[in-house]
Amino acid sequence: MKLYMTEMSGNSFKVRVLAAMLGVTYENIRIDWENREHKSPTFLELNPRGQVPVMEIEGRIFWDSTAHLVYIARKFGGETWLPSDPLQMAEIMQWMSFAQNEVQFGLQWARGVTIYNRRPESFEGYLQDGRKALTVLERQLGKTDWLALGRATLADIACYPYVKRAPEGDLPLAPYPQVEAWLARCEALPGWIEMDP
Repeated sequence: MKLYMTEMSGNSFKVRVLAAMLGVTYENIRIDWENREHKSPTFLELNPRGQVPVMEIEGRIFWDSTAHLVYIARKFGGETWLPSDPLQMAEIMQWMSFAQNEVQFGLQWARGVTIYNRRPESFEGYLQDGRKALTVLERQLGKTDWLALGRATLADIACYPYVKRAPEGDLPLAPYPQVEAWLARCEALPGWIEMDP
């Protein structure tokens, strides 16, 4: 397996942390984000969306971190991270979808404004979506320690990176103590790796 990634990418981190916890080896290929390698013709052949991460798995190319997580979890994690039971899988997948919606369009994109000045005209909307995401998480985590199935699953890995980095997008976590406690639980999981600053 090959992982095309950058250290600053939360979506790349999701793949890296699951692989670390499961002891999965892969070739790590750093994409030079600062010099826009992800927009180069060579990279766009791998992913026409011009985004990281990209994984080459068994001779096939997959663009999205959700696809990468599903593959690694099912291939190497047995029933632990993504069970095959339809109801349990659906419970996890709803949070993975949440990570690609409210978390991305709120927390991740607010950070995109503050760090990269990307679409600053939309910042207020990103903040509103980000607060909504944190409120939903706080409510869920007030009832259970983990997002799905009462234990750590792909749901937690999918949501973690951009929640952790929410303060970088002017969305402080102090008003969400259940979220802060959940982040600490994630970081205490065996094999968890530290996110790059």
